[in-house]
Amino acid sequence: MLKKLTLVFSVVTALGFAIAGPAAAAEPHGKSVHVNKTVHVNRTVHVNRNVRVNRNVRVVRPGHGQYVIGRSYNGHIWYGHHRHFWHGRWYEYGVGPCWINIDGEWFWNVLACPL
Repeated sequence: MLKKLTLVFSVVTALGFAIAGPAAAAEPHGKSVHVNKTVHVNRTVHVNRNVRVNRNVRVVRPGHGQYVIGRSYNGHIWYGHHRHFWHGRWYEYGVGPCWINIDGEWFWNVLACPL
């Protein structure tokens, strides 16, 4: 008899939760939600078609005496006609194993003395 009473009580409790669950979930419990759906799209586009082209521009390609200090050329770095400090030692321009001569100009050899 006790088993039947426990079984009936379990079924009634389960039905009570099944009915009370969705009703309780439907109430917002004092919480309010605000959704802003205002969207502004700016479709104004200005295109400037008055473009001037200067065709008298001289293109400077690196050659003898036209290198930029600190820039890499073919894997070697140009430091100008000055000495360079590397690993606690000054290397004079063109003196030592870290410099490489290419077409009469001395470049820092990154393979021999990596930065």
